[in-house]
Amino acid sequence: MSVGIYYRLLKENRFRVHPFRYPMTGLVGGCSVVNSVLNRCQSLAFEKRIAQAELAQPPIFIIGHWRSGTTLMHELMSLDPEAAFPSNFEAFVPRHFLLSHPFFFPLVKLLMPAKRPMDSMAISADSPQEDDFALISDGAATPYRRIAFPNNDEKHQQQLRFDQTDSQQQESVRASLDHFLRSLTIRYPDKRLVLKSPPHTGRIAQLAKWFPGAKFIHMARHPHKLVSSTMRLWKSLDEIHAFQLPRYDDGWLKDYVFECQRLMYASYFDHRDELPPEQLIEVKFEQLVKSPQETMQRVYQQLQLDGFEGLRPPMENYFDQRKGHKTNLVQLDDGLVSAIDNHWKPYADAFGY
Repeated sequence: MSVGIYYRLLKENRFRVHPFRYPMTGLVGGCSVVNSVLNRCQSLAFEKRIAQAELAQPPIFIIGHWRSGTTLMHELMSLDPEAAFPSNFEAFVPRHFLLSHPFFFPLVKLLMPAKRPMDSMAISADSPQEDDFALISDGAATPYRRIAFPNNDEKHQQQLRFDQTDSQQQESVRASLDHFLRSLTIRYPDKRLVLKSPPHTGRIAQLAKWFPGAKFIHMARHPHKLVSSTMRLWKSLDEIHAFQLPRYDDGWLKDYVFECQRLMYASYFDHRDELPPEQLIEVKFEQLVKSPQETMQRVYQQLQLDGFEGLRPPMENYFDQRKGHKTNLVQLDDGLVSAIDNHWKPYADAFGY
């Protein structure tokens, strides 16, 4: 974040930072000064080119609930030689990566952990990353703002029902996303941009309007696998990145996950039928893992994308390198299973679970 955006984040949460997090708050503040300087330098050097940049092709958005396989699909789509994607580095410094990449990327690469904390999947500075992190770094209205202050009462999850958010919030997302994609286009000319962010699930109507011809790949997974995994995701992010020590319990977190799902899919189910089959495909995570080649070929055929044959060799290598990866096993108690079956029934029925 820049100084101004970082200050507004602290101010809107009334500076309720836990003393244990003062060092991190100061470190982020120092980084915000550097970001502000670099943002200004990039603006002077590149802003005219960014404003004039045009996307080579309509982007592809990978959507779906957290932990539904969106990361796997993003990584597979990113293996396409004709595709480009926002990396970790680009997503976290969206306003100056064009300028700073040669100088700061090696340092970020050195400091990045080797694995993600929530699932132990390999990660690096140039791995594909969610563009919602670029949006929050740019000050846009995104539900990820909750991560900074998880104990406060702001209802950021309401933004998941994006079709009912106010025009100012929608415009902040549109402007930031548009600038980010134009910047990526300068770095990756003539490439088809492949993006992934679960909050985009509730934004499909607006994204289809902002980016005519955009394609959407929706990932679904059995709700019994999603809930516990998503709870673990939020716990790990809050413990590492929050300016507070999270004090919620599992009961509150379960209700939060349920509410996010309700809001996100109320919007998705209202608008998915507005898109023709060549713009939206729904994929089950279980089918993708079982038959990756056949599933990806179906994706390319239905969305009328060229280049599947170029994807085959790197995809085979991708799975060969990950043969030893094991997913976390979680036992659900009967009460949670019953609650999931009740609350997630529309989702389960819609996707055949």
